[in-house]
Amino acid sequence: MKYLFYPLLFVATLACGQSLDIEKTYDVSKEAMKGFIHMVNTDLEKRQIDVVYRVRAKKNQSKFITYSFDMDFNFLNQSEEIVDMEKELPTKYRPKKYRGEDYSIEGLAVEPNMMGTLVLKRKVTNFNWSWFRGGYTVTTNVAEKLKAKTDDNKKLFYHDHFEDNTTGTAMVLAGEKGSAKNGPFNHMMNFHFLKYDVNLTTLADVTLNFETPQSVVATYGYPNTEDDPKSDMIVIFAPTKVKNYVGPKIWNKSQTEYTYVRVSYEGKLLDKISFTSPNSIWRVDDFVLRADGAVYFYGPSNDEQDEYFISRLESHAEKKKWPRFQLAKIDKGRVEFVTTTSMDDFEAKLKPQPNGKKGDSYNGRRVEFNETVISPNGDFILAGQNYGMMRNGKGQVTGRAYEDLLMFHFDSKGNLVSQYTVNKKFRGTSADNQFFEFSPDGKTLFWTYFDVVDTKAVRELSLMVEKPLGVPKLATINLTTGSFDKYTEYGNGENYVHYGGITNYFKYKDANKVAYFGENKKGSSLWFARINIDK
Repeated sequence: MKYLFYPLLFVATLACGQSLDIEKTYDVSKEAMKGFIHMVNTDLEKRQIDVVYRVRAKKNQSKFITYSFDMDFNFLNQSEEIVDMEKELPTKYRPKKYRGEDYSIEGLAVEPNMMGTLVLKRKVTNFNWSWFRGGYTVTTNVAEKLKAKTDDNKKLFYHDHFEDNTTGTAMVLAGEKGSAKNGPFNHMMNFHFLKYDVNLTTLADVTLNFETPQSVVATYGYPNTEDDPKSDMIVIFAPTKVKNYVGPKIWNKSQTEYTYVRVSYEGKLLDKISFTSPNSIWRVDDFVLRADGAVYFYGPSNDEQDEYFISRLESHAEKKKWPRFQLAKIDKGRVEFVTTTSMDDFEAKLKPQPNGKKGDSYNGRRVEFNETVISPNGDFILAGQNYGMMRNGKGQVTGRAYEDLLMFHFDSKGNLVSQYTVNKKFRGTSADNQFFEFSPDGKTLFWTYFDVVDTKAVRELSLMVEKPLGVPKLATINLTTGSFDKYTEYGNGENYVHYGGITNYFKYKDANKVAYFGENKKGSSLWFARINIDK
């Protein structure tokens, strides 16, 4: 589930231009270079930015070196402090999510057995703070299987679940297992949203019944980070048909009758909405929750109305090429729209890049969407990156290789207005960061992306880190005409935005400005650049 927020320190009202307002560097000590940037703090009252390095001192001790700057990035002062890491970390060195270096929570592990039956086990989740990532590394040790408390719990078919590692509870989507009496497809018609605690106490049981068998298209719980508490579960169902079945015809006559269901983590049914999908097989990739409660979901689809959705496994095949793309919005208990866009439409609405060249249009394959925003006038902006497979010298797949960027602009009714692409020369192992700002009238979009052009191996304490070298690039796009009006990159080929969990993008509250924070390639100097979007 995607949330509509950014890791920003300031909020701004934007106009329609861009120019470099300030660019400054500051050399750090050789001692600081041996450590890493622990955190960046901004004090709005003092109008001060503190860049804190963490360096190894004596055994079980760390030295914190703080460089302080004003809001125009002028150096103010430097301070140092040695901290005993076996004691509680001082508050000023704790990030917001920090709850200690290491801790554990007992909870539930959920999985199916070979027959699809729901299995619950006891687990211990270990949280280990990673200063490099700026978050917790989460590992899980699964212990013994828990026995069902009632016979009903022994007859459940597993569909999906999510576990709340902060409380040890879990929410499970299960179906009632079939029998000779109630038929072999009971688990696809009679569903339960179940919430359990670590003692296998049933905290909630929301039943959901269908007249015909259904397949689970997509299931999302949010937030989706492993160290945050969970909230609602959202599930999309579609009519299904079991291949080669010769029994009574019990299938839904309409293959496009989809159902949206939302259940709160407290166990309350919030929405059950049936709607018609333009096409019958829709691979829903992700959901977006807007601040006012509206929910968007999207993904590629087929171009037929008479094919049944069989399974998520079948629809998520990496090599599959889809002919259409669908977008839906649900708000206040009803469907606002469900739209479908053909690959021909994407091709026709592809806009030239600032250099006048057109990139490759979206063709229904291999895109990771990683940023979504809503404009002031309700337009929907969806951005992502094409990817292929990264292989080693033996030809074995080692992960994804991220390539060209693309962005879709849909209007407030879900209709495609324009498509944009940006060609990249370097194939990265992780997706580029992307950020968006709008003019107050929603007609101008400021699109920042951190173009990873290379990597550099660096040592941070005992870790060897492959440091991405990201060049901040900013485009101004006229959403009315669809043109790239301007395109600028920053850093002069010497400085790069900071990587990892440290904030590297700032947006000001009292001026129409954004700023980038980073270092030079060696890590010997800090770098700040502020851009005035008014000019």
